[in-house]
Amino acid sequence: MLTDLPKDQNKVSKISTLKYRLYLALLTDVLEDDFPKAIGATISTNPLKAGKVWKFLDCKINTIKPNSEPGESPYTGKLKLTPIIEGISKQTLSWLYENMGKDVLVIWERCSDGQKFLGGSPCSGGMNIKFTSIGAQEGGIEGIALSLEGSECPEPFWFFDGTIVREDPQVVDLSSGTTFALSTKSQYLMSDNTAPKTLSDITNVTDADVGRVIELVGAGVNNPTAIASSTKFILKNGLSFSASVGKSISFVITKDGTGYAFYEVFRS
Repeated sequence: MLTDLPKDQNKVSKISTLKYRLYLALLTDVLEDDFPKAIGATISTNPLKAGKVWKFLDCKINTIKPNSEPGESPYTGKLKLTPIIEGISKQTLSWLYENMGKDVLVIWERCSDGQKFLGGSPCSGGMNIKFTSIGAQEGGIEGIALSLEGSECPEPFWFFDGTIVREDPQVVDLSSGTTFALSTKSQYLMSDNTAPKTLSDITNVTDADVGRVIELVGAGVNNPTAIASSTKFILKNGLSFSASVGKSISFVITKDGTGYAFYEVFRS
């Protein structure tokens, strides 16, 4: 029942709200008997079974707080994550009620530099999904406070440098213009162009999309799509982006007056 769950924060969206992003996969979708081995405290290969994908969950600023507490043995630790889902809606409550008590493998990604970490391996029995509060949270917001807890394990978490396998992205073709329409997808594959192109806008955005985080994945070789800093695309330090193969950039959708803008969260 895992589904992508963006923040439900239409009225309280802020540029700085996202510091980490969580990716979840059901433990039943993990290669338990052939789980990748860590080298240099790093796992570099996809730990999911063929055909299985990760789902994301966006959280309030600084609430994931990765922490591994000592277990009963001095050689083990228990990993715990405490994300807060912003907003209480039919979507967020349904997600909670359908997934409460399930065991998941977790990747959390630090948005400042794109570094990823992995926890909840079969060794620890996965990270069990619980909630600690539904309602008013710190900072004056409504939301759902979660607790993802693993059992004792000698290696509670690792660095993760592998690929996060997601559902197929929406392919973007700018052959007839410099904009594309937003959909329910969270990833957009920016295909190569026949001539130089600069993305000028993303259309079909509504108030319901404010707070969503979308990722543009590069696939350009000869004429990759360019993104320049503008009133629509607010880029960190004003640095332009080229959607070439292997590159990606993520934006949080915000609203300013009657218009929408896309603030860079991180790039890789």
